Amino acid sequence: MASLKAEDILNSWPDIELGRILRDYGEESNWYSLQNKIVKARQKGGLHSTGDLVHLIQNSTSRTKGGRQGWIKTATRVFQALRIAVNDELNVLRETLYACFECLSPGGRLAVISFHSLEDRIVKQTFLDIINSSSNSSRGDEDKEEKRVMDFREINDADSDKEAWIQRKIQGSNGTILTKRPITPSLEEERLNRRSRSAKLRVIQML
Repeated sequence: MASLKAEDILNSWPDIELGRILRDYGEESNWYSLQNKIVKARQKGGLHSTGDLVHLIQNSTSRTKGGRQGWIKTATRVFQALRIAVNDELNVLRETLYACFECLSPGGRLAVISFHSLEDRIVKQTFLDIINSSSNSSRGDEDKEEKRVMDFREINDADSDKEAWIQRKIQGSNGTILTKRPITPSLEEERLNRRSRSAKLRVIQML
């Protein structure tokens, strides 16, 4: 079975789908203009190499918006969008989270560090889906089974094993999210490791 290629997306996908991945996967603010220029390029033979796409992006990016850095940032977002779509990365991440959670023993924990807002949103939503997976039969149930947010310190004052990094958690029927808000690096950690700046840690525990 032939695998999907970025060339296929650029030259044959419907313009609406092309725009969607540029907007959602690349988080590119200029997605609509790029979408139209890619579609127009098909009429002249299409885009068949990295160089073709880079040339289109260079000619599509205003020189008043950051100069060379402007088009490089746009190109980075466009290539990111294509990579995510080709590899189906967000669905793979979602399925992997479910598979990993199912491997946990009672009380076991799954910790996930994401470095991109798209990935973090998938982790956050999937964790919520996992802990309440048995209560998704109808929307009416959502109000009935509203997620309980608890202050860890308040419910564990008598627990000698309490962990200071857990501030607030979300309890569900299948597990507990130990990080209602993701844990992010301190200023000191960012100073020592600049690559950690975008890191977000979320942790879920099997009941």
